Amino acid sequence: MEDTILISLIIAFVIAIPIIRFTLRYNKYKNSNYYRNTQNSYWSVFGDNGKYGEYRLYQDLQSFELMGCKFLFNLYVPRDNGKTSEIDIIMFHPKGLFVIESKNYSGWIFGNESHKQWTQTLPIGYGESHKERFYNPIMQNATHIRAIRKHIDDTIPIYSVIAFSDKCTLKDVTVKSNVIVTYYSNLAREIKYKLSTINNYSMNTELLNETYNKLSKYANVDEITKYKHIHNN
Repeated sequence: MEDTILISLIIAFVIAIPIIRFTLRYNKYKNSNYYRNTQNSYWSVFGDNGKYGEYRLYQDLQSFELMGCKFLFNLYVPRDNGKTSEIDIIMFHPKGLFVIESKNYSGWIFGNESHKQWTQTLPIGYGESHKERFYNPIMQNATHIRAIRKHIDDTIPIYSVIAFSDKCTLKDVTVKSNVIVTYYSNLAREIKYKLSTINNYSMNTELLNETYNKLSKYANVDEITKYKHIHNN
């Protein structure tokens, strides 16, 4: 009888662990500013590679909120040519805006800042690999920054950040400018270092909030705007 009770308790414990873990993760997500900002459902985030990458980045940067930072996600910012720039994350810091392009990739990454195309190499087994080309994310983010610049005070510094998933390896990536290209896990440290080098600018709370409000209208857009973006770009 005691053995039966013990086995039942062990089974109940084994079943309860994943339920508790899920509940904690779910509640953490629902209480995050990422959820309040995007209103993306838990399942849509954890079932989508791109959205999950953005949420992971937010988790890594969440401590910056204690410094007075704000975040916007998934913005569709109008450009002069009638098209839009889809921007993953903007972090609003008193020392400027950090425009973050998230790449939730795996495999090996090869690229040069001056080349239009970069390469993702994925193993397919038996010593073979498959190569995928993708648009240079530094050039991509430069387009995003030009779009943002049209809508904000031109004295506010904007910093370009490209963040790759830790699932990939930046095998041969050449960057000569001051663009930050790093892994998710290193991003907070890289931004903190960048902030430590900026001594000649500080945005007051009023300007930070004003800039945030100007750009917030381009987040949480309707499906028509997303459709136009896909077919016009």
